[in-house]
Amino acid sequence: MVKPRAAHGNPAPGVSATIDPARFARDGGHLTGSVSPARLPRLAQELFDEQGVVDYAVKGLLTHKHEPALRVELTVDLGVVCQRCMERLPLKLEVARTLVFSRNLGELDSVADEDDDVDAIPLVPVLEVMDLIDQEVMLSLPIAPRHAEGACDARPEGEVDSTPASPFSVLSQLKRT
Repeated sequence: MVKPRAAHGNPAPGVSATIDPARFARDGGHLTGSVSPARLPRLAQELFDEQGVVDYAVKGLLTHKHEPALRVELTVDLGVVCQRCMERLPLKLEVARTLVFSRNLGELDSVADEDDDVDAIPLVPVLEVMDLIDQEVMLSLPIAPRHAEGACDARPEGEVDSTPASPFSVLSQLKRT
């Protein structure tokens, strides 16, 4: 369920989710919308269930060096698998990143070193917006998501307590009989 919107938030049915990033940046393009996390192929593999939403805003701009760039802002609300208890872990993320496009691959490192929320990527003639959103969400997920300490029972159902019993506990049980 992809619902892109045009530059000023007006619904624009048929707005393509594929853009020419250089032209989009030069024109100051703007796409906003919402997508189900289950519709993003890489992200879908990490989900606990299909509930949630990814709200996005992609804005085209030119840097101070007149390089094409995209400002990607995401609000993510979804459920992933807790790596401790294997149950649903609600996850909310706010992602804001600027992607600067460069024709010269040698310039990529210098641009990325300037700011933590700025990444340099090669300029491509066509960019799939949903693929970009999928990648940005994946890069923002924790490596091993898990509930806060003590918030979940990490022991699977049916597993016995692995704490060794005191040898004297057997004697106390004999004493009771």
